[in-house]
Amino acid sequence: MLSLNPSPLGDQYLPIGSGAKLTNLVPFGIKRCEKCQNFQTEAAISRDHYRHCLTRPASVNTVLSKAYESSVEGLIELSEFSPNDLMLEVGSNNGLFASFFAKRGLRCLGVDPAANLLQSAKDLGVSTICDFFGSAIAAEIVASQGKAKLIVANFVVANVDDLDDFVAGVKQVLSPDGVFVIETNDVSSIAEKFLVETLVHEHLSYFSVMSLKKFLAKHELRVFDAAHVQSKAGSLRLCVSHHQAKYRTHERVATVVMEESRVLSSDDLWVEFGRVFTLARKSAVEFCEKNVRSGIAGYGTSDGATTLLYQLGIGEFIKVLIDDDPYRQNLESPGLGIPTVAKEKVFTSPPKVENCLVLAPQYAKKIFDNNLAARILGVSFFEVWPLIKQIS
Repeated sequence: MLSLNPSPLGDQYLPIGSGAKLTNLVPFGIKRCEKCQNFQTEAAISRDHYRHCLTRPASVNTVLSKAYESSVEGLIELSEFSPNDLMLEVGSNNGLFASFFAKRGLRCLGVDPAANLLQSAKDLGVSTICDFFGSAIAAEIVASQGKAKLIVANFVVANVDDLDDFVAGVKQVLSPDGVFVIETNDVSSIAEKFLVETLVHEHLSYFSVMSLKKFLAKHELRVFDAAHVQSKAGSLRLCVSHHQAKYRTHERVATVVMEESRVLSSDDLWVEFGRVFTLARKSAVEFCEKNVRSGIAGYGTSDGATTLLYQLGIGEFIKVLIDDDPYRQNLESPGLGIPTVAKEKVFTSPPKVENCLVLAPQYAKKIFDNNLAARILGVSFFEVWPLIKQIS
């Protein structure tokens, strides 16, 4: 459906001199299954990639964390959660979301393979199993903790390389009247809004309610509610239960499936997406060639930033990458080996660059607003997607 330039795994930022420039280029493209209409990436990466996670959501993505915290009461009410029940977060990262339950004195548990985040989760009051979730881990949890009344998987299901074992584990650990809540990418939003930041190797799947309904039904699980949400500019939130559980299937499920059908069955939006990439590359390269002598920095070091650098072909023009997250600083970017620093290292007086390309399209205005001091020094900020545009 969409062919992209080969690029490194977007999160492979390494300490200076540790081989970031030697990172392999991996084939990159989006394919569609004609049988179930699920979309997936061209190449599957090794799950060992997740043994170390560079970014902690609590420290950098306050918008998303606030949205998660505001959803807690609704989830407690929906699942009829009581103090003795177990809340399980799969892909718990540093335990931020689960900690909202811990603060209320509720029993919670996290599962995540990133060993470097265990202490952070513990500090937030969240006990964490450091491993990949699946049927084996589910059996351990049932034996030691009992079944879970509520299971939450925020932006992790799309990264799972063995969905059958993952969902088998969910079915095993979910209590008979429990609720499994998934928040994940939405392929309709990706195609309609050209959400370039969502296109990363780590996302093995690009989901629709239609494809997830079919897949979950194989495991005798039922989607009883679904909605489009604004997380990451367009995502899906699904509420899932055992097939025979008491929850009534909301009419929103059928509505969302009907809305998806045009995107899932047509090639037109993906052809347009490819055309937008062509125009974006031309716009970005022309700008960089014109302004490289006055210095160009990139702002943002997410997986999506790597996608933009490689798909727009502008890595050779970027002098330095800036990120506000200390975990991302003093490293080198994957493949290109661009140094990553705090903004104070670049926005000096006089500034070391005159131009700053924001490599996080969804947060371009926020980054612009947070850098008044740099603008006073004479630094100009630019959006890069879909076309180069000065932010004002």
